[in-house]
Amino acid sequence: MVKFANLSYSAFMNRGLVLGVSLLGIGSLLATGLRYSGVAFGYGYGYGTCTADRPNGLTAEYVNNDKRIEFNWNAVEFSDCDDTTAASYRLQVRKSDATLLQDYSDITSTTKKISASSLLTNHAYKFRVRGIAVDDENTEWSLYKSLRTLPKKPAKLKVTQFSSTSAYISWRNIVRSNKLRYYQLVVKRGDKVVYSKRVKLGLRKNRTGTLVENLRPDVRYRVKVRAVARKTSKGSYAKRYFTLE
Repeated sequence: MVKFANLSYSAFMNRGLVLGVSLLGIGSLLATGLRYSGVAFGYGYGYGTCTADRPNGLTAEYVNNDKRIEFNWNAVEFSDCDDTTAASYRLQVRKSDATLLQDYSDITSTTKKISASSLLTNHAYKFRVRGIAVDDENTEWSLYKSLRTLPKKPAKLKVTQFSSTSAYISWRNIVRSNKLRYYQLVVKRGDKVVYSKRVKLGLRKNRTGTLVENLRPDVRYRVKVRAVARKTSKGSYAKRYFTLE
């Protein structure tokens, strides 16, 4: 019979089997310990157990005199994480046909402001948000929320005196691709509205205007005009003061 280090072959195999079982037991205990500590075998961070509901409460509104758009959403809380607070958020803005337009990451609050000029005026968009945990686990994307940008502000607002009691007020046309319905014109003396009119879209190429009558000389007036696409989509006012002589 062959011997190894004064051991018979059968004794060697028996001892090897005992050692193997012992090591297997130690490995099992180690795996169990690691499993409950949350760092291995699919139970740890980054392996799908750090979860949270998708963000909700999404809103978008114009701020800073309609120069910026502010996106807001509710904070998410993760479970089974070292830190339950979301480490960051990711915001996507897409066109109405779902084409990705802007993608913002590493947002460390539940608010994101962007320049209104980064989006086309009077256009439909949609946006969504997802939360990201400290270990890079992601929530599902939120449901899409719709956003329609405001019409463009009229430019080159001009007041031309027609008489001591009347003036022709005009402004540069907004291109028809903005799909406007009309312009809203308001003339005020102090806090009192003395003239208000819905002005049809101009047929001339460059400018639109209307004659305002029954005004007073040597009185300071304020005129403002804005573009209206629909009841819920009214642009910012272009404003200026004037006095008739």
